[in-house]
Amino acid sequence: MDNTLQDLLHYAAKQSVQINGIAPRRLPGRGYGMVATRDVRAGETLLEVPTRALRTLATVPKAISRKLDHDVSVHGILAAHLVLEDVEDDAAWDAVLPTRDDLEAGMPLLWPPRLRELLPTPARTALQRQQTKLNADWERVKAAFADKYESKDEDAKERNTQKPWGLTKSNYIRAWLLVNSRTFYYTTPRSEAALPSHDDRIAMQPVADLFNHTADCGCKASYTAQGFSFVADRAYEQGDEVPISYGAHANDALLVEYGFVLDDNRWDEVSLDAVLLPKLSTSPGGLVREDLEAAGFWGSYMIDAATPGGCYRTQVALRRLLCGTTRTAKRAAWQQFVEGGGDDDNEDEASKKDLGDLLLECLDGMAELAHTLLAKLERLGKAGIGTSSQRSLLALRWKQIEAMVAQAAKTLREGQDPKDREGAV
Repeated sequence: MDNTLQDLLHYAAKQSVQINGIAPRRLPGRGYGMVATRDVRAGETLLEVPTRALRTLATVPKAISRKLDHDVSVHGILAAHLVLEDVEDDAAWDAVLPTRDDLEAGMPLLWPPRLRELLPTPARTALQRQQTKLNADWERVKAAFADKYESKDEDAKERNTQKPWGLTKSNYIRAWLLVNSRTFYYTTPRSEAALPSHDDRIAMQPVADLFNHTADCGCKASYTAQGFSFVADRAYEQGDEVPISYGAHANDALLVEYGFVLDDNRWDEVSLDAVLLPKLSTSPGGLVREDLEAAGFWGSYMIDAATPGGCYRTQVALRRLLCGTTRTAKRAAWQQFVEGGGDDDNEDEASKKDLGDLLLECLDGMAELAHTLLAKLERLGKAGIGTSSQRSLLALRWKQIEAMVAQAAKTLREGQDPKDREGAV
């Protein structure tokens, strides 16, 4: 174990953090993670972090929080605390936080615009929300602490130093992303009354923020007034990585919020919006779009491994497109389908074939789009746009999309829709 982790564990012990059967380790190519130091049994409590060790709104000095309480999210306030307050006792914790260079490798917020433009639709949408929230927090923090604001960002040699960081935009963005990617949901009766927004009920905690994410199970986290505890969900052998789950997130969400994607993610899905929305938008007079918007079904058309035929929203949109704009009877049948919650028992075989052909056209379109963007990424690499880490991560995501739509198309062409298989048993 390196000295940085040794210092962290010493710091954690002083904060009464209890570690049992696991320890942080450097994982090749993946930063830090938690590893079993002995064989672990299911149900064992592996980590306990007391409330006194947490960073929450309550631990932010009043000199900072009082200036920001009414204008800035708790997320933004915690970020301001990181850049404005130099607490020597927390240095060991701060030393294991990702540097800006670490964040730039994975966080699309820090990528060049020409790479961000190539993100899949859900990732671009999430990134726009993230950027809007960050900008609002930054402008208010900068205004509240104008006397501490440094208009010139640190040069490259200063980018990865530890605190005190100084209130520059670059430093604030780094702190904001650290809070974004390393906090846990946390609330108390008092904070529930004071913080009505779910997003504001967050806490940072030492050691626990080194757990990596898994899509399946992982240690169970819980909290009480005394603090957090993490319990083994299953048996682990000595040397195994011990993860937790950050939630049921698709890879586009993981990419934007945490800066990575999983190779095997049962929650992953692909948006067909890039190819389906243009088709839906070309009807005369915008009638198709008008109907879908009125019914609450405009956009977010997804497929995943379990539903190669598309989610309910996708089915609604495809059926509306097939109705056209002049076929009153078919449009009425579509409205009945929507009102019936997806009941297609009365649909004839010809209509089902048309529906399948249209979906396959969309899947083929997504495959072609993935192929085109992967080729564009290669050209951007030759032009020196972005880093190799950034381009590789984005290429990996598009290869995942390419593989998922190819598998969905194969399943549909072979008539292997999961609903058909269930009925054949």
